[in-house]
Amino acid sequence: MAALQKIRSSSWILLLMGFGMFLFILTMVLDSNTISAITNSNRNVGEVYGKSLSAQEFYEMVNEASEVTKLRSGGTLTDEQTDMVRNQVWNDYVQYELIKHECDKLGVLVTDKDVEDALRQGSAQAFQNLPMFMGQTGRFDYTALQAFLKQVQEMKGKQVAPEVAEQIQTIEKLWKYTEKQLRRELLMSKYQSLLMASVTVNPISAKAQFEARTQSANALVAAFPYGTISDKEVKVEDSDLKDAYKRFKELFRLNSEVRDLKYIDYIVSASPADRKAVEEQVKAIYAKLEAGQDPAVVINASKSQTHFVNLPLAAEAYPADVRSELESMSVGSMKAPYVNDQDNTYNVVKLISKVQAPDSVAYRALPVQAADASAMATRADSVLKALNSGAKFDDLAKKLGGRTDTTWINTAMANPAQLTPENAKFLRALYDAPLNAYHVIDMEGLKVVLQVVNRKAMKTKYVAAVVKVPIDFSKATYDAAVSNMNRFLAASNDLAAFEKNAPKNGYQVLSADGFSASTGLIGAGGYNPGIRGSKEAVQWAFDKAEEGNVSPLYEVGEANNHLLVVALSKVYKKGYMPYDNKQVKDYLTSIVKSEKKGALAAQKWAGVKSVEAAKAKGALVDTLNNVTFAGASIVPAIGVPEPALIAAITATKKGATTPLVIGTEGAYLAQVTEKGTTVGEKFDVKSEMAMQQRGLLQMMGQSIFGALVQKGNVVDKRYKF
Repeated sequence: MAALQKIRSSSWILLLMGFGMFLFILTMVLDSNTISAITNSNRNVGEVYGKSLSAQEFYEMVNEASEVTKLRSGGTLTDEQTDMVRNQVWNDYVQYELIKHECDKLGVLVTDKDVEDALRQGSAQAFQNLPMFMGQTGRFDYTALQAFLKQVQEMKGKQVAPEVAEQIQTIEKLWKYTEKQLRRELLMSKYQSLLMASVTVNPISAKAQFEARTQSANALVAAFPYGTISDKEVKVEDSDLKDAYKRFKELFRLNSEVRDLKYIDYIVSASPADRKAVEEQVKAIYAKLEAGQDPAVVINASKSQTHFVNLPLAAEAYPADVRSELESMSVGSMKAPYVNDQDNTYNVVKLISKVQAPDSVAYRALPVQAADASAMATRADSVLKALNSGAKFDDLAKKLGGRTDTTWINTAMANPAQLTPENAKFLRALYDAPLNAYHVIDMEGLKVVLQVVNRKAMKTKYVAAVVKVPIDFSKATYDAAVSNMNRFLAASNDLAAFEKNAPKNGYQVLSADGFSASTGLIGAGGYNPGIRGSKEAVQWAFDKAEEGNVSPLYEVGEANNHLLVVALSKVYKKGYMPYDNKQVKDYLTSIVKSEKKGALAAQKWAGVKSVEAAKAKGALVDTLNNVTFAGASIVPAIGVPEPALIAAITATKKGATTPLVIGTEGAYLAQVTEKGTTVGEKFDVKSEMAMQQRGLLQMMGQSIFGALVQKGNVVDKRYKF
C-alpha cells in the first residue's frame, strides 16, 4: 500500500505549501465559471479541415490542462495564466489535427506497443504531468505507476475513506490525461522523424557551416547612413509601390479575417473627494492604533488589503515600501499616513516588536490522520511515545506514508497577505519548539508530529501592523463617468463622429489595426494581455458590426474600472491585405525608399575606395569585432544588422578593403584588420551534420506548418466564448 499511503499523506501538505513543502496532489475541480459560459453544446470554437471543435470539448480540454498546470505550479492560476492555457490548448489542438490529418494519409499511427515502449523508457515530456511517479533521476518510474494501478484495481468495491477515494480519482484523471498527451507526443515525434528523413546534409555543407560559425574577422567600417540622404532626393511613384507589393505580397497574407478597430478605453479613477474620504478613514485607523487598540481587530475591521499577523517576520516578507520604514523605526513607533503610488494605497505602519530570530529552520514532520478526533489524538500520542522511546523516525514515516527527509524553510518566504492562522501556527511552532525534541501540534483536520532539527542565520525580525487601504473611486464617481460616456455615445453614432467628438470630451481614440479573432482581448499585444472582460466587445466587432458602426458601452476591466467603446473601421477578408491599406503602403514605401537611396548611394560614393577617403566625405567610422558569416553583427553607426556587409567582410582578406556595399539602411566600406578562428572549437563532421540537420528541420517545419494551416482551412472562433 506504499503508493496509496504516499498519496494519502499529501492532503496536509496543502496547508504548508507556501513554505516550501513539496506538493504531490492538487484536487482536480471542474471550473464551474467556465462551464457556465456554455449555453449550447452545438456551438463550436473553431475548425480544422472542416472538423469542428465544440465549445464543450474545448472547455473540457482547457480545464484538464488548467488543473495539470495548477498541479505543476502548486497553486491557483491568474486570469492571465488561464488565458495562456486557453491559447496553448488551442494551438496544440490545431497542430495535432493538422499533423494527424497528414499521418492518416500516410498510414502513420501510434500503437499500444509504442506507448508501452515510451513508458518503459520514461523520457517523454508528457510524464512531467505526473510528478508523484517521477524517480530520483528525474525519469518516469513505470514500476511505481503499475503498482498504483494494481492497488486501485484491488480496492475496487472496497470501502475507503472519502479523501483517499478523491485522491485516487485525481491520480487516475491525471494518468488518463497524460496517456492522451503521450499518444499525441508520439505521433508528433513520428511525423518529425519522417521530416528528418527528408532532410539530407553532407560533410561539405557541414564544413561550410562550421567555418561560417567559427572563422571570424575584425574590421574598420565606414558607413554612409541612408538617413543622410534627403527624402526629397528620391521619388516614390505609385508604380514603384505596386511593383513592391507584387514582390512582397506573401508578407501580407491573411489566414483569417481581420479588422481595423478604433476604441476608447477610459479608466475610472478616484476623484479628489474620493481620495479625501480614504485619507480620513486611514487617519481614524491611525488614531486607533496609536491609542493601543488591538491591531488585529482594527485592521481586520478596515478596508485594508492586509491583515495582522502576530508573528515575527523578516523585513523581506513585507511590501517594499513597508520594509524600508521598518528598518529605521523604533519599537512602538508609527509611520504617519502616507500614499504609495506604486500600489495606489494609503498606508499606516506600526512596529509592535523587534526580535532576533533564525532565518532558516530545518524540521521533520509526520502527519497523523484518523477517522475522528479521538482516534487521531490516540494515534498521534502513540507515535510520539514511540519516537521518545527510541523508535526511528524514518521507519515510522515509511509506515505512515510520510517524508523521511529534512525540510529547510526560509521564513522570508512567508507573505503576510497569504498567511492563514494555520500557517502562522506552524511557523510559530518552528520558532518556539525545543531543538531536536518531538511534540504534537494541532492543525486543521490532522495532527502533526514535529521535530525541529536545526536553526541558523539569526537576523532581525518584525511584528508590524501594516495598513494598506486602496484609493478606490466611489460609486458616485463611477456613475458620473458612465453618464458622461453615455452622453458622448449619444452624439457619436458613427465612426466619423466618434473620432471627431472624442477629443472634445477628453477621450483618447486608440487603434487596434489588423485585429484578429485569435488576438483574444482588445488592447492585447507584447506583454499586455489586453483589457479584462473585453470579449463581448470583440464578439460585437466580428458578429454584429458593420464598417463605421460604434458599439455600446462595455463596463469591463479586472477591477470593473474600464469604460470601453469600440468602432469598426475596416474589414479585411481572408486572403491578402489589400495594396491600398495604410500599413501596407507605409511598409512598401519604406522598402522602396531604402532601395532608391541604395541606388543613389551607389552612384554618389562609387569612387570611394578606402575608409580614409570615406571618412573625408563625411562617413561615420566604427569598428566591428568577431564578425562571422553565420552571425548578425550590428553596425553601431546604423543600429541594425547588415547581412550584405557581413558577407563582404568575411569574404575579404586581411588588410584588404571591401568594395562599396549597398545595405538595407546604408552604404559601407570595410577594411579587414584581423582574421582568426573561434578558440577551442574543433570540427566534428558527425555532430556538425546533426546540428545542420536540426536547423534545416526547424526551418522546414515552420514553413510546412504554415502551409498546413492554409491547407487545413483553420477557423478560429474562440472570440465567441
